[in-house]
Amino acid sequence: MKIPLRKRKNINLKNRKHEWLKALFIAFLILLFFRVFAFQSFTIDNSTMESALLPGDFILVNKLSYGARMPITLLGIPFVGNKIPFTKSRSYSELIQLPFMRFPGFGKISHNDLIVFNYPLDKEKPIDKKTEMLKRCVGLPGDTLTIIDKKIFVNGSCITNSDNCKYHYRILSYKKLDKTFLEKYNINEGGFSSEENTYDFFITKQQSAQIRLDSIIESVNLMKVRKGKENTPFFPQSKNYKWSLDYFGPVIIPSSGQTIRMDNKSIAIYKTVIEKYENNRVEIKHDTLYINDTIAKSFTFKLNYYFVMDDNRDNGKDSRYWGFLPENHIIGKASMIWFSLGKSEKSSGIRWSRLFKLI
Repeated sequence: MKIPLRKRKNINLKNRKHEWLKALFIAFLILLFFRVFAFQSFTIDNSTMESALLPGDFILVNKLSYGARMPITLLGIPFVGNKIPFTKSRSYSELIQLPFMRFPGFGKISHNDLIVFNYPLDKEKPIDKKTEMLKRCVGLPGDTLTIIDKKIFVNGSCITNSDNCKYHYRILSYKKLDKTFLEKYNINEGGFSSEENTYDFFITKQQSAQIRLDSIIESVNLMKVRKGKENTPFFPQSKNYKWSLDYFGPVIIPSSGQTIRMDNKSIAIYKTVIEKYENNRVEIKHDTLYINDTIAKSFTFKLNYYFVMDDNRDNGKDSRYWGFLPENHIIGKASMIWFSLGKSEKSSGIRWSRLFKLI
């Protein structure tokens, strides 16, 4: 029987729609697979990693470097963040939570790597739904880390800071510093202090050396914290430890299988790790330490931990404030800037020179 022309057209149109929907669905699955197991985009929205990375940089996170982390929260809407667009409703459900597992990677985390991770202290969220952050790794599992007068020592050896590291400098000038001066020396953070012609800027050592030679500058001084000054806002937030941005540690960064001696003082450093990340109960009764109702003089860790810092060393919030980074919170390695968009008066529009720049 011969099919009418109009009906044949309708059948062909329906078949084409079906093929297009099928192709789009396959493309969506491929894109989702690559995002979960290979590469993910991450946007820089603050200045804690200047000058290595600028606000408005879109970077590619390589998950294959350290091994892709298996999804922990299975039920959710992909590509929309933690909230359904234009609503306050969560885009995921915690009904199904899988244990942490990571596929073998092509390499391991090294000192100085820029790593993207989920913020450990972001409470009341599954691990893979916590706020994403980027910082530089300065301490590996098993390392003993110490900061003395802003210098970082790992296992007794001083490590070389990146040229991009910024510090707090106080600058005295013979006259008011204007916008032209800030643009000349590429100063983006800080400003006028309480005294006349006195400024607090967060700049690199190279910038400070250049500014010091300017004829309108009276002095340029690196600001330091006095050793031993009590700073309880810093990790481990205990009066037993007078650690600060400039003087920190020594502290042992736990590694998987490592046993560390515990007492009423050292437990302040590892209490959060043992309770929150290793899932144990910690109590101190009559000056005696109990872990899971058993007297404990040591603890053997299951996970690896890391110590991370911002390149803006005096104006960031890193491990010196909140402690160790567990391995199950790590997403991947920052590998390339694939797009960059300036959002300030000084730098607006596409930054063409930063496109496809390797990190």
